[in-house]
Amino acid sequence: MKLEEYLGELYHCFHCHLCSMSNWHRLDAWVPICPSFARFCFESFLASGRIEITRAIIEKEIDKPTSRLLESIFSCTGCGACYEQCKGLTGFKANHVELFEELKAKLVELGWGPLTKHAEFSRSIRENYNPYKEPHEKRAAWLKKDVPKKAETIYFVGCTSSYRTHKIAEATVDALEIAGINFRIMHPDEWCCGSPLLRTGQRKMVKDLVRHNVDAIKASGARRVVFSCAGCYRTFKKDYPAVLGQELGFDVLHTTEYFSQLIEEGKLKLKNIVSGVITYHDPCHLGRGVGLYEPPRKLLTSMVGNKFVEMKRNRGDAWCCGAGSGVKSAFPDFAVWAALERLKEAKAIGASILSSSCPFCKHNFMDALKQAPAELKTLKIRDISELVAEGAK
Repeated sequence: MKLEEYLGELYHCFHCHLCSMSNWHRLDAWVPICPSFARFCFESFLASGRIEITRAIIEKEIDKPTSRLLESIFSCTGCGACYEQCKGLTGFKANHVELFEELKAKLVELGWGPLTKHAEFSRSIRENYNPYKEPHEKRAAWLKKDVPKKAETIYFVGCTSSYRTHKIAEATVDALEIAGINFRIMHPDEWCCGSPLLRTGQRKMVKDLVRHNVDAIKASGARRVVFSCAGCYRTFKKDYPAVLGQELGFDVLHTTEYFSQLIEEGKLKLKNIVSGVITYHDPCHLGRGVGLYEPPRKLLTSMVGNKFVEMKRNRGDAWCCGAGSGVKSAFPDFAVWAALERLKEAKAIGASILSSSCPFCKHNFMDALKQAPAELKTLKIRDISELVAEGAK
């Protein structure tokens, strides 16, 4: 939908502020759910405030941006927690994540955006096919072994695991090999999936990225693509068909889905390699984004049994790590603050390991751990792919 098409629905928001808190029907208390509102405490940093700003822009009550207005819009992590609460408690029908992505795209169209940091990673994607200003030829530098050049299964590594969280990529490769899966990676044909651009309203380049990646996959003859990155997975699953106007023609699976299938087929057998309590952080792209909640938990319980303990805010009520939608690049202090809140929540239930299934979440948690007080520094941050690879050996 174009931004202007949302106008009628925007008037249905009556500023109840329920989008700021988890639903006590699911939890035993009302607890904060919107990171930006919890941090900045002004309604313009909450869904209801952003909805009012959107209405004012559509109706031309706002005809030029201020730095504070841009901060309030682009500090949205796109976590979808507001929509999760609103859709169950009110009659507001618009999906907040889609609405605010459309708003960011409108700001870029008007020349009010992108933010400087977002423009920088856009330039890097155009020049290097990744947002990290890293050479494209080093995208697979982490790979220490030979993998087949042709296979029915492709492991789409993603930019973050390729350049920042190598252990996730290495663990995924190890787990697939242990399971006897014939797979390949796409390098040098793997380009950024386009998620950072879509989440920050920078759409001009996206179709080229989508077509390139899809054409490369189809040309390879692969039937399935497996992702360890929640952001890449959600982008392929939801955004790619929308951009192309057609189905992809191949299966897309997150590693937690695929590993669960391999266990059911008897190709993966996991043993317990964890001592102490482990908990799980739902990545927003994977949980609220596509509704994938159970496969990660199935993997963890198969390894650790009752040592797996949920945090208070989990599944649809999960607290965002704080890094998404360009927030980590443009507002790094805010991103780390949100991650520290999650580390505290994990520690409060006695966890020794905080696991997740998204390299960007892990990257942000690791950055937060560097700044954490001493009582949090004993917490270990592990991706499920790492745990599966270790448990399968």
